[in-house]
Amino acid sequence: MKQALVEPLQGIFSCNLHMMGSGMFVRGFMVAKWTENMSISLQSFRSCINPQWRLETLPRCLVPLIEKCRRSEVVAVKVIRLHMSYVDQLLADDPDLRLIHVVRDPRGLLESWWKLNSKPSRYSMYHRRQLDAKIMCQRMVTDCRIRRQLESKYPRRILLLRYEDLVTATDTVIGDIYNGLLQMALPSNIIDVIKQQMHAASDNGVTGTQRKNGTATATNWRRTINRALLDYITDKCRPLLDELRYQL
Repeated sequence: MKQALVEPLQGIFSCNLHMMGSGMFVRGFMVAKWTENMSISLQSFRSCINPQWRLETLPRCLVPLIEKCRRSEVVAVKVIRLHMSYVDQLLADDPDLRLIHVVRDPRGLLESWWKLNSKPSRYSMYHRRQLDAKIMCQRMVTDCRIRRQLESKYPRRILLLRYEDLVTATDTVIGDIYNGLLQMALPSNIIDVIKQQMHAASDNGVTGTQRKNGTATATNWRRTINRALLDYITDKCRPLLDELRYQL
């Protein structure tokens, strides 16, 4: 697990991309059609890679990407569902590293997940979703507990960010990230760019990041979620809801 998760992250943060497995650059997310416009920094790299000779052209195409990484004032990585227990080593090894722990109301998170995940199962749909809720909330509670321990160990290097706060109080949240966590001046265009994502002309699909009404997207689950499941989740996830100060 360390080799699969921690070492690639260390390679990204140090801009030592050669230490990462070549498969990360020539398969999966990096070549998927729906991801081709998600990162401006990677567009030149992706156009450099020859589709028929990916491994052969990779070393040459990595060079400008590494140089761009080294010139960047901030190197940021979004990691989905990384267990908080692996963060300790990353923070210990790199004193400049900062962590933003992004969370969302588990009721909205689960409702969004279920819209994407409809694979057949030996369990009934209702009971499978009950199991999803129980496991997810237990995992999130554990991550919160470990994060609090890390906050004591690495003061002023960790920020808890609720998705709902980001879409309803964008200016304040981004200010907290730059001025508080990063101790950097806030770039003039950052808030405008994020607001454009949250209030775009139209949504760009369930896997996209543009939303016509980001605030509505954050709370739509209240109108669509199954009421029996809502009661179950609220009960099973109450410690987490209390921890993150979400209204019942």
